[in-house]
Amino acid sequence: MRDPTRVGALLASAVLFGLFVYLIIVGAGVGQYLAVGALLVFAVIATRIEDITTVKFSATGVHAALEKKLREAEATITQLQRIAELFGQISVLQISMSNRWDGLSSKEKREAISKIEKELRAINLKDNRIAEVRSPQRGYDQLDYYYWVTQAIPTHPTQTQLEGFTNFPHAFPNVNYYAIPSISAVEVYLTQNDIITGEAIERLKDWNQYESHSTHRRIDLWDNRHTLPT
Repeated sequence: MRDPTRVGALLASAVLFGLFVYLIIVGAGVGQYLAVGALLVFAVIATRIEDITTVKFSATGVHAALEKKLREAEATITQLQRIAELFGQISVLQISMSNRWDGLSSKEKREAISKIEKELRAINLKDNRIAEVRSPQRGYDQLDYYYWVTQAIPTHPTQTQLEGFTNFPHAFPNVNYYAIPSISAVEVYLTQNDIITGEAIERLKDWNQYESHSTHRRIDLWDNRHTLPT
């Protein structure tokens, strides 16, 4: 690329991308890294804007020139889709991870991620790639469902039930985003500890519906799970 504008735009893209990642790492505000992200998109467009807007008309060359510009425009659209996909992945991860017990509410996080999905669909990103972008949300929701079940201690538990809830960390050690116990394993554990009715079982049903259909069975309770009594 010999054109100074295009070279400058490419360098700006690299700098802006580095700044974007840095802001995410240091926990900058959402508005800050989204603003940098928008600038990055414009910088990428600038690397190819001359090719998209300049067409030399002649009796023999216009058709071939237009085909060339269309191919290059399609390449630019693909680049922008990939950038949007990357921004979506980082944003969903940031939203899902940030302030797990404070900050954005469960409802606000879900609505923000839904808006990201809407915009990705608007640029015709394929379903499988959108699902990949949203995967952190699903993973953290599954993790939260597990912990939500473990906190559903009855008001007047039996000794067996109390021991069952107390010993969850021993029965399922090292639980994290990458190692979430299966619903079936948790159900077996609850049954072994005589936890076969009550809120723990209802939360297990909630979790099972989310696992199967990616929908929340009792969405109001789910959204307020950090503020309601366990």
